[in-house]
Amino acid sequence: MRPNLQFITKIKGILYALISSGTFGLIPLFTIPLRKEEGMNEFSIVFYRYLLSASFIVVLYLADKKSFRISLQSLLRLFCMSLFYAATAVCLVYSYNYIPSGVVTTIHFLYPVVVVFLMTLFYKEPMSKRLIFIAFLAIVGVGFLALSGSKSGEYLPDQTLGEIVLGLTLAVSTAFTYGFYIVGLNLRGVRELDSKVVTFYVLMFGAIVYAILAQFSDGIQWIPSGKAWLNLSLLALLPTVVFLITLLLAVKNVGSSTTSILGAAEPIVAVLCGVLVFDEGFSIGGFVGLCLVIIAVTLVMLDTSRKKTA
Repeated sequence: MRPNLQFITKIKGILYALISSGTFGLIPLFTIPLRKEEGMNEFSIVFYRYLLSASFIVVLYLADKKSFRISLQSLLRLFCMSLFYAATAVCLVYSYNYIPSGVVTTIHFLYPVVVVFLMTLFYKEPMSKRLIFIAFLAIVGVGFLALSGSKSGEYLPDQTLGEIVLGLTLAVSTAFTYGFYIVGLNLRGVRELDSKVVTFYVLMFGAIVYAILAQFSDGIQWIPSGKAWLNLSLLALLPTVVFLITLLLAVKNVGSSTTSILGAAEPIVAVLCGVLVFDEGFSIGGFVGLCLVIIAVTLVMLDTSRKKTA
């Protein structure tokens, strides 16, 4: 690949990664009202999110008159990947019930460490000291942001220790399940597929899994109101369809490790939603965290520019 073309590809990848992480950070904006105001259970929220998202993908793909046909090997790999992504979604929704959303965001953002480690272990991707430093800088920044966005990380006064531990365990699990999902995008038979095809199958498999699991819980609830329909539609479109498509495009252009580090934009959006919509506080610590995240993202961009001119 020619140097100029390679540079353009990496810049496109960075933009895709920022769009992906930014839209994913909108999840609490739509999920929390569905839980607290509409009383919908976790399985119902995730089921409708996936079902509506898959429907959006079908409309987009059929408009291009393309086929969803893939090989059996690719189908099986996408099914396995959908389990990791589905587990991430439900654990995030459940964790919001036990610990502040900002704390969840902080812990979830440990996934870049998981991704970098897995890419080194399975794909022999070089783990440079510079990349490790940037990842560390981003994670520290997210920590400051989370403490600010969750009113200094205070827990609810009536919560038991067991509930807090459960919330923390669920949040930690998302770092691993999401990390495995991102690494899975590099699998042969998946990386070559159209981003809309990958997104469709991941979402459809996820919807089926949750429809089955819901039967062992409270079942799938009917959507209670027009406002719930709106929140579910936006949840399906922005932090799901747009997020998944741009995530895959980012991985194809700049790789899993860089994409995961640029996920630092996610907590920025999440904290801004907390401050502007849910009236959460924003302190000097939050400003420090914001600056650290911006520095981390800038270093990734500068690193791309440096490699282009080398």
